[in-house]
Amino acid sequence: MNILHILDGYHIGGVETQAYEIIKNYPEGNKSFLINTYSKIKDIQNRFLELEKFNKIKKIKNINTNFSLLIILEIYLFVKKNEIENIIIYPSNKKMLYVALGAKLAGINKIFMSLQNTLYDKKSLTILKIKIIFILLNILGVFFVPSSRSIANSFSKSKIKLNKFKIIYNSCDFDYINLVSRKNNKSYFKKKNKIKNIVMIARLDKIKDQETLLKAFAKLKEPFWKLKIVGDGPNMNSLKKISRKLLLNEEEIFYGPSNNIPLILAESDIFAFSTTEAEGFGKVLIEAIAAKVPIIASDVSACREILFNGKGGILVPPKDINEWTKNLRGLINNKDKMRKMAEDAFLLKDFFNSKNIANKWDQLLDK
Repeated sequence: MNILHILDGYHIGGVETQAYEIIKNYPEGNKSFLINTYSKIKDIQNRFLELEKFNKIKKIKNINTNFSLLIILEIYLFVKKNEIENIIIYPSNKKMLYVALGAKLAGINKIFMSLQNTLYDKKSLTILKIKIIFILLNILGVFFVPSSRSIANSFSKSKIKLNKFKIIYNSCDFDYINLVSRKNNKSYFKKKNKIKNIVMIARLDKIKDQETLLKAFAKLKEPFWKLKIVGDGPNMNSLKKISRKLLLNEEEIFYGPSNNIPLILAESDIFAFSTTEAEGFGKVLIEAIAAKVPIIASDVSACREILFNGKGGILVPPKDINEWTKNLRGLINNKDKMRKMAEDAFLLKDFFNSKNIANKWDQLLDK
């Protein structure tokens, strides 16, 4: 089976890392091809070039235009030349409508689109534009694959119909992340250094809620614990301003973006994920599970779903600073609870292991 994977830039993000995981772990006997429709973004390009080097990707093509007719033509010609049978589209923006149209004109009926984001907190005009795009995608017969029930529900609440869809969770390489964590030998239970780390890894934007975590940490006043916020985004300056008002050391807290998440998790003692109802999946939650780091997360739909209603971590009312402080302190003062939480969460790995998720995609495409 010849499968064409579509990306719109090699960003450091959940969409791109999920595409990487699926291609890397796709069952043998299939041929993967990759088209990138936005060649200027090259943050994690080397990962995909490595897959090409080891023959997990047969061919990579970059499209250097935003002109709709040229995108349609490029897709059409590539599909015909390489005898593509299935297409997986990972982004869900307007440009992907042209990709789907080009594939349809080339005779492809199996077009799948991964949905990674909810539609909560979107303005009415934005929802209207999205609705038009999805009406057209439905007409083209696109099969949608939301990565969580929360995402599917957000489309339903926004009255955007998905004619055909199946939920398949995101994934991570549990074996690799767990190996990195053990190799660095810096878990809470082995580390001789007195300094411990509460870590949050996420984009600094309105979907997330690093502000609540900052305020809860300021109330903790635990001398041997540090907070590290990893990521970049439009809220960086406002969050730094909040940290200064709280008399926190912003240079210690704000780590910036990173493409080596397993190493950061290896240096984490508690993983905190303060977010909002607009959260789509929270891929880093399952990466923290793989690293056996105990998790505290906001009790919102996506986190509740991924952590199986608290089996994989502590769920805290969103924006409740006192509850966040209380639960963080409770973990800090109970090493046995931390250990048990991490071990119990790790039992969920089969739901999110990359090989299992790639097999689910294979079964879907095969049907």
